[in-house]
Amino acid sequence: MLRKLKLFISEETQGAISSMILVMFVGLVLLTGLAIDLLRQEAERADLQNAIDRGVLAAAALSQPLDPEDTVEAYLDTRLLSDGETNLQVVPDTALNFRRISASAVGGSETIFLRMAGDSRLPVVAASAAEERRQNVEISLVLDISGSMARERSGGTENSRLQVLRGAASEFVDLVLTQDTIPHTSVSLIPYSGQVNAGPFFNRLTPGRVHNFSSCVEFTNSDYGIAPLPAADSRGQTQHFQWFSFEAFSGHEAAWGWCPSNTQALLPFSNDAGELKNRITNFVGHDGTGTQNGMKWGLGLLDPSTQPLIAALTSGENPDVDPLFAQRPAAYNDTGALKVIVLMTDGNIRYQPRVLSQYYNSNGERQFWATVSDSNRLLRNSSFSTLRNNTARNNDEELRSDQFLDLCDVARANGVTVFTIGFDISTDSDAFTEMSTCASSPSHFYDVQGLELATAFRQIAATITKLKLVE
Repeated sequence: MLRKLKLFISEETQGAISSMILVMFVGLVLLTGLAIDLLRQEAERADLQNAIDRGVLAAAALSQPLDPEDTVEAYLDTRLLSDGETNLQVVPDTALNFRRISASAVGGSETIFLRMAGDSRLPVVAASAAEERRQNVEISLVLDISGSMARERSGGTENSRLQVLRGAASEFVDLVLTQDTIPHTSVSLIPYSGQVNAGPFFNRLTPGRVHNFSSCVEFTNSDYGIAPLPAADSRGQTQHFQWFSFEAFSGHEAAWGWCPSNTQALLPFSNDAGELKNRITNFVGHDGTGTQNGMKWGLGLLDPSTQPLIAALTSGENPDVDPLFAQRPAAYNDTGALKVIVLMTDGNIRYQPRVLSQYYNSNGERQFWATVSDSNRLLRNSSFSTLRNNTARNNDEELRSDQFLDLCDVARANGVTVFTIGFDISTDSDAFTEMSTCASSPSHFYDVQGLELATAFRQIAATITKLKLVE
């Protein structure tokens, strides 16, 4: 009996262990199945999220003609891991200059193992939002056309700096004025040498002409500490003369004059890419480097006080400015407007010489200084002009540099984004210091050589209003 009892107890213990192993095995299978089902759920969630992200990006594009819900739903149909039904909700928010699309989707992932526990479907949820906001963009494109631009070969090329500029600046115009951006983007083209030809602004800022050779306005020292342009009929006309050696005498592409000729006048508030590129293509070099004058015009054409002048230029049968831009420049605090200055130079700011008034007070004298001759040698080596000694020149250059940097401070203080380009300049030059200091940040300054100029313009012209996921 004892032996039988021991045998019975042994067999019962073995049976209990077998049952425990069976229970543990079933549990392990369920846990493994849960992991697999959860992995499948996450994969389908990521697939759904990717589809809805792409859908709202496409639906938020201002150029998108299709219904937002149809657009997002079409992207959901491209999912790779599941084509099951989803509960999609799309909420559009649109206005003239922006579109925001929010969307959420709820679907399900069919389970394999959890069915045994009664869960045949796990929820799959995704949500996203995107917007494209189109700002009114005002660009002042301030470009150096000084004599050195015509004379010097650009680093590593056989072309002059002026030739390289023509191609790079023309490409910039094409990049910022596309079919989508033309309705809300304006470019003011401001070529400068020693001065800036005021073009259509000349007759409004000066009381009358002294000569007909060019159309530059003489700013006063106080004009460089503020953004607005001078009051009507308050400034005189810049003399027409040649100070440095005339580059055309050496076979370079150049025209006579410290003040650029009327064919090189500024072009305000244009979205006509063809006209802008035509002006750029016809750039020739002129005398001097008055970067402070280029900056003055660049900032002045972005200052809201200039709006009445622009509105006046939009009237008439042949307006100087497209009526589309009659309300520009916008206020500095206008959240729907972006103001940008793109300023390029190839050298240091130079002093501002002038013919002494007693030698510039008759038509004959004015005709003499505007004649292609050796008159520039007379100005530089005799008592006919101001700034005849090196001390005066150095002091004047320092003053002009200070005026330039003051304008840069005013621009940044008013929220204007300033990009500067130092083209073929040395790192120890005054131009390098001035351009790097003027830029809105170190990343807004480009120190480039040769064909790198085009790369700088491409980067600056990178899309101003970006289509992006906001959630």
